[in-house]
Amino acid sequence: MVTIKDVAAEAEVSIATVSRVLNGSGYVSEDTKIRVLRVINRLNYHPMPSIRKRSLYRTLGVLLPNTMGNHYGEIFMGIEEYAHRNGFNVMLAMAREMVSREQEILNEYFQRKVDGVIVATLHSDEHMLNRFIQSGIAVVAVDSPIREIRADSVNIDNASAAYCVAKYLYDRGHRHVLFLPGQEDVHASRDRLRGLRKFATRAPDFNLKVARIGGFEPHHGQEAIRDYLHFSGIDFTAIFAVNDHVAMGAIQELHRNHIHVPDDVSVIGFDDAVHAPYTIPSLTTVSQPRIEMGSAAAQLLIERLKSTQKRVFRNIVLPTAIIERESVKAV
Repeated sequence: MVTIKDVAAEAEVSIATVSRVLNGSGYVSEDTKIRVLRVINRLNYHPMPSIRKRSLYRTLGVLLPNTMGNHYGEIFMGIEEYAHRNGFNVMLAMAREMVSREQEILNEYFQRKVDGVIVATLHSDEHMLNRFIQSGIAVVAVDSPIREIRADSVNIDNASAAYCVAKYLYDRGHRHVLFLPGQEDVHASRDRLRGLRKFATRAPDFNLKVARIGGFEPHHGQEAIRDYLHFSGIDFTAIFAVNDHVAMGAIQELHRNHIHVPDDVSVIGFDDAVHAPYTIPSLTTVSQPRIEMGSAAAQLLIERLKSTQKRVFRNIVLPTAIIERESVKAV
């Protein structure tokens, strides 16, 4: 059986350093952390679970950034519904996009009687979750890609979805597209921009522009359009907003400037929010299965809790689809 001593020797670090990497506590340089994690994966090292693993409290802890809009709310609905059907209670806490609050909540969950934790769109270093894994507390990440730690996850392919948006607009004649991004530290915004840039490298006449102001609320869409028009004017025929709320704010600001959607400028959003069919014009957007994401996360977690055998860690990627309405026009 591989031990923590074997990992330390292979990675050429101390046992204490390996422990800090596993616990997500104390300072470890990024290079050392990556080296240790690679050795852990290569040796297939599994820390001995604590006594907490042997009995179930039938309670799951859920950490969300917020419940504004319907994105995380619907993810939570999927989690709660599946958990309830399988006899589990759910504890919910919101970090409000604050790293310090995320860490406080995770510390609280670690001390409380929870069997497992579901985290959505984590802003903290993902290695913060290692203390749960080492103690035998199962972890699932939803809408938050996990790269270095051993945990299950449920996501969509944001880069591929954005690539499809770019192709959709390109096929309708749009060659000058303005992207309204979200916060830079949120993976979904970064990945959607990456997908757009990938398409631009394959279609040299596709001219991608990126607004300077980013965020996920309607006022961010208003501010981004106001700022862009002030400095650059209308040098685009279509707008791709990071989500539907931003798209709605952008449409309102375009209207204030007597720019008509879709006759002058086309607009496409992301999420297929509950209000998207009721905007004027109705909003073309990308749907993502939020309730299914939450349900799948709860299913992965509960299956791991009930299993008496080691299970392969799974990354479920659910499909997206472009929902055509009235806000995009061919040119």
